[in-house]
Amino acid sequence: MQNKHQLGFIFRQENCVGCSGCTVACQIHNELPENVRLRKVDRYEITNGKRVKDVWLTHSCMHCDNPACLIVCPSKAYSTRHDGLVLLDRDLCTGCGLCAQACPYGAVAILKGDGKAIKCNMCIELIDAGKKPACVDGCPVNCLDIDNIAQVLQRTSASKEGVGYGDCITKPNMVIIKERA
Repeated sequence: MQNKHQLGFIFRQENCVGCSGCTVACQIHNELPENVRLRKVDRYEITNGKRVKDVWLTHSCMHCDNPACLIVCPSKAYSTRHDGLVLLDRDLCTGCGLCAQACPYGAVAILKGDGKAIKCNMCIELIDAGKKPACVDGCPVNCLDIDNIAQVLQRTSASKEGVGYGDCITKPNMVIIKERA
């Protein structure tokens, strides 16, 4: 049963220009090492007849309904909030790496410095202060946002399917809006 308060990322894939502004904003806000990315932007080449175009997918933790990271963690370092956000308590992490192996979206990294897992927490400190996550504010074309997943999925242009992204057994919570803003 889906959490009616579930927050998730809302992505207008057709508007994304692949600039990686979201990735850079995330790295700066979270003070990450240069080689660690909690948000990534992938490029896909789509062919339609003779026409070829690039399509980008920005992605990070999907804050899944059935998070594989939480299920496999032997130290119970993962938990979910009332709004469905999947959080990692790095103090409990033993650095076993099972969560990184289990995540189908490659959203968990292991920091070389302390050998512990790290992942997107959707900037909960900003959300709790009534603000948007750093990646959302870092997007210069406004193609990334957060919202209540159940409400957004009522729109006819909303889907959990997009180029490079699809629903799976973990029940990810990112919605693709298939219309230009």
